Amino acid sequence: MSASSTEEQKMKELRELLSRIADSVNAARAHYQIWFMLRGEGKALPEYYQDMNDHRYVDFFHASNAGHYKLMFIELGCLFDPDLRAASMRNLKIALALAGRKDIVRTIDASLAEYKDLVSGILTIRSKLIAHKDIGAKSKDVHAQSKIVPNEVEKLINVCSELIGRISAEIFGVGNTLAAVTDRFERATLELLNVLRKGRTCARSE
Repeated sequence: MSASSTEEQKMKELRELLSRIADSVNAARAHYQIWFMLRGEGKALPEYYQDMNDHRYVDFFHASNAGHYKLMFIELGCLFDPDLRAASMRNLKIALALAGRKDIVRTIDASLAEYKDLVSGILTIRSKLIAHKDIGAKSKDVHAQSKIVPNEVEKLINVCSELIGRISAEIFGVGNTLAAVTDRFERATLELLNVLRKGRTCARSE
């Protein structure tokens, strides 16, 4: 295999890795925003409590809250999975170093340095309570030890989005930006709740 074809293969693999990581970043954002909009104080609560608590579909919201919360940790766990087979930030740094972009590796390390403890807590919750269910692990205790703060989770997702967007645009061109900071999922959830409220109001008036 020629040097040029080897380089092309490396770049192809890097693009695929970035794309897979972007999928996790974007999915983590979606699950976080939907969960936090539904459960966060000052978001849907307490304003839409009665709408969500309607006996006809309260079970949907209970399931949605739990489901999006767990999936958020699954996707964030994928981002920081230490397994060498995973499409993760760790393996992205390895691929970038092999591609001669140690400058970007340093940028990633600097950007994520302050979130080390948060990432550790996320991986602990994913491992003990979600991906696996440790017999002796109590949810309340694991969460207390992990010290997960929703606003910090959002900041971490934003940093990862900015990194992936910047890296993909720098290496493959502006048109290849794979991730970006957005509140689209939060807005979509709020719109859904507004439609639900209008439907309940109309039903009561008939």
